[in-house]
Amino acid sequence: MSRFSIVATLALCLISAVAMAEPPSNGYIGVFGDAAGTDCCVTLNKSGNGKLSVYMVTGGASAAGITGAEYKVTVEPPAPDAFIHWTPAPAANVSVGHPVDNGSGGGNFVSFKSCQTSTGLSGDKVFLGSLHVINLTGEHKLVVRAHDAPINPAFNCPSVLLCDGPVFTQVCLTLKEGDPALSGEEPAAFVSAVNSPDCAGTSCGFVATEEKTWTSVKGLFR
Repeated sequence: MSRFSIVATLALCLISAVAMAEPPSNGYIGVFGDAAGTDCCVTLNKSGNGKLSVYMVTGGASAAGITGAEYKVTVEPPAPDAFIHWTPAPAANVSVGHPVDNGSGGGNFVSFKSCQTSTGLSGDKVFLGSLHVINLTGEHKLVVRAHDAPINPAFNCPSVLLCDGPVFTQVCLTLKEGDPALSGEEPAAFVSAVNSPDCAGTSCGFVATEEKTWTSVKGLFR
């Protein structure tokens, strides 16, 4: 088999692997720069102001919908001069705590009176709320991680409550491959790049697996 054939085969395998990974097991919570929940490459205005949307994207155990979510969003590196205001989704009946950890801890628990789903299938987006950002200048990452003080300490992960009342089973969302991190690092589930001039597929988004891109495949020719 020629070298080109080998590379082409690898490319097809990588594309298939990425396709199979969407939506991920149990879904994920992400921070997006648009109201539709599609853009994880966030560009704020020159003053560092903007509005971000927090969505739960269902998958696996959460495919049929959720009734609550528990998580936090860390600002990395912290931006002590920034102000971030949290507004829970209109459908939420409970919202406890601020989701953003800007260097001093954080976490949010949000719940709904009824099951939140559109189709009952993987890939549904459940709006959790909005982050109104002021004076967040420079490059940062917004990383979705476990709540600092989870209701159930056994859940060291972003988690959701399912629609199986009266039980309302709690399940972990998909974490970065290898997490909970062996080196003491907090488990991560989603990364948004803020004000990054070269944001690409590997710079943000769902991080349960080490994503491969066509760029890395082309590197085999070098």
